[in-house]
Amino acid sequence: MTTTQALPQGEGSGARSEGAKAPDAPAHLDAPRAGEKTSISLVDAATLALIAVVVVLVSLPRLRRFALRENETDAIFMLRTLASDALEHREALGAGGLSALLAASAQHRVRLEDVEVLEDGRLRRHGYVFDSVAVGGRSVLIAWPWEHGRTGLGAFAVEPGGPVLGLTNADGRISGPESPPPDPPPDASGPWRAVPGS
Repeated sequence: MTTTQALPQGEGSGARSEGAKAPDAPAHLDAPRAGEKTSISLVDAATLALIAVVVVLVSLPRLRRFALRENETDAIFMLRTLASDALEHREALGAGGLSALLAASAQHRVRLEDVEVLEDGRLRRHGYVFDSVAVGGRSVLIAWPWEHGRTGLGAFAVEPGGPVLGLTNADGRISGPESPPPDPPPDASGPWRAVPGS
């Protein structure tokens, strides 16, 4: 007596329907052929575009805050550098202000090569204005934003040999060459506060 068993479709005779694959076939057999075009749908493209817009909108304010912090950090660094030079070249600072002090210190001219000397002898660098003022017989170096909110926020001051003081300038009144900060006191008092790490 002869028995027959039914085989699952696609097995047995070797004949397969068009497009069918063998069980356990490698995944690369399902990949599109080189000549076939693949594209994303309009909905997928719109979704990717919206994601890109959200990333940009979230990133821009953070980049702006980062740039403002960098400008403030650079201003503090430059004030410390100029204060160090002022200890060595007091006569230059007294005779010609910051531009004379910068000229008297050859080693810092290289490190501060992007400093702009303004017509009135003040300096400008990375969005900050720098000046030297006499306060009660003391020479004090000050820095404040060229344009509040765009190039910096706070104002800073240092007496050569002393700590760096900061002023928050929350209202933005201290902005540009015509609006310098008020004279700082000899110590951290009033609105002026010692900058951490100075």
